[in-house]
Amino acid sequence: MDILILTSFFLLILEVKNMAGEIFFDNTFHQLIRTNPDGKTEAFDDPILQVSRQRQHLLDWLKTKRTNNLPVETLVVSANSSTIIRAVNTDINRKVIRKDRILLKIEELKNKYNEAVLSNRAMKRLSNLLLDGHIPYIPKPLENYRIPIAALQTGVFCNKCQAFTMERKTKKWICRTCLDISLDAHISALYDYLYLVKPTITNSEFRNFLQLQSPSSAKKLLLSLKLNHSGHTKGRVYLLNSLIEG
Repeated sequence: MDILILTSFFLLILEVKNMAGEIFFDNTFHQLIRTNPDGKTEAFDDPILQVSRQRQHLLDWLKTKRTNNLPVETLVVSANSSTIIRAVNTDINRKVIRKDRILLKIEELKNKYNEAVLSNRAMKRLSNLLLDGHIPYIPKPLENYRIPIAALQTGVFCNKCQAFTMERKTKKWICRTCLDISLDAHISALYDYLYLVKPTITNSEFRNFLQLQSPSSAKKLLLSLKLNHSGHTKGRVYLLNSLIEG
């Protein structure tokens, strides 16, 4: 879910789409067709069905937490103010809105659901359950697009040169081109590894990805981040999810 709004009266799931050009909701084949400003046409899954599935998953999850009979509404929100929205079915405006109508839609729902179903205590409990059950989304582009790891540019990125030209010297990163200095450039590289490759890393993988020669320097850098880890010595595996959670 992109956004979940929790109130005493109802829950509201927002599926946000930020698409430029023109979008057409095809309710015959249940797809979203986008025409870019350059005239290129693309088809996507129907976001109305997508958010409807999210609603059902949430209802099923609420049952497991013994929190039943809560009204759950859904909306698809177009976040790009320049987007042209078209559809054959005029009733689509009940499920698809522009971002500037969110508050008005919430007011409509407040009028529809005018009896509180959750006390403040119950809302806090549900909020905590939702936060505890939240799992950060980590995409897998290499797996999804079948890109080999060897195709990735390795090294540490210099923000000034906009190139992978940083080298580790005397406890800091120094760009071999512009001599710019950074103390934590390795953190950005770890985020890249997390989102592009996988959520775990070993000392050897860390050195290969950052083009770092010294195992002891790699170990010190990894330990300095206080990442959760498993195993010992050469078999130690560092959990990069700690970067997000902490």
